[in-house]
Amino acid sequence: MRKSRRLVAPLAAFTLVAAGGIATTLALAAHANTFATCDSSTTAPITCAFPNSTTTNTTINTPSAIQVAVKLLSGDGVSPADQYVNVVYQLFCSEGGSSATTTQATSPVIPAEQAITVGATVTDTLALGETAPDSCQVINLATTLEVSTDGGKTFSTTTTGSFNMTLEWTPASTPSSTTTTSSTTSPPVNVSLIKGYGGKCLDDKRNSSNNGAAVIIWSCNSGDSAQGWTFSSGELKHNGKCANDQGNGGSGSKVILWSCNGASNEKWFHSGSDGEFILSLSKHGLLCLNDPGYSKSNGTRLIVYSCKNTGNEHWT
Repeated sequence: MRKSRRLVAPLAAFTLVAAGGIATTLALAAHANTFATCDSSTTAPITCAFPNSTTTNTTINTPSAIQVAVKLLSGDGVSPADQYVNVVYQLFCSEGGSSATTTQATSPVIPAEQAITVGATVTDTLALGETAPDSCQVINLATTLEVSTDGGKTFSTTTTGSFNMTLEWTPASTPSSTTTTSSTTSPPVNVSLIKGYGGKCLDDKRNSSNNGAAVIIWSCNSGDSAQGWTFSSGELKHNGKCANDQGNGGSGSKVILWSCNGASNEKWFHSGSDGEFILSLSKHGLLCLNDPGYSKSNGTRLIVYSCKNTGNEHWT
């Protein structure tokens, strides 16, 4: 199998565009909902981050835009132009069966270290990576207060002051109830084999349609109805039941079949034709469909596990 197409760019420092710098950003923020706020730490380095101890679920459903605003509450008394905010982020969005991970280095690249003065706010819109994502998860968002003593050539986090960071989002517009379409017929959904590590296939043990049925691997056989799966609208289905992270247990828990109900522990996306099946709304972070121990043994039960982009998490 080829390398997964899921892109995870390395984190790099950047700073938000100053409020007033981009008119469209301000227009979006004016209609945004507040998702979470945090106040900076009181000792250097002066920081604020999501996720944190109080905001652990950073999944935002159906956003049309996500913004972050940083307001400097107090400074260290140096020249106003000598204080800066430095922000890094990593955002993971999914739309149907596609996904994208973006950072401050994603085009359009956000410029580094942004000057800020006491009482001022800098605001920017994060790159979603998908046109109309079903959900986005903030994997990492962190702001640090910096100071420069040589006109912005070098920066240090040894400073004092405080700031507030707000994560905001603008919901996607809801279609009018009077909207009509030319056809109500759903496109056909293909039933197919899903092949994983060692040439083994995703299999419903005993071809069961019972809630709690084990999802396993078995030698691939196109004539075996226990290996006929569909993947549509984020649901991985067999016999009308959805592949499910049992009990929403997180990394290491078993994958079972369960009645489809739109819950977060059954919503997947496929990162590429030979990539990972990832739980898109997991409260436990990014979890992948995993063949434990790189097993090639028929009957091995599959689990979800923290995504590592390894061969036992690649499915085609």
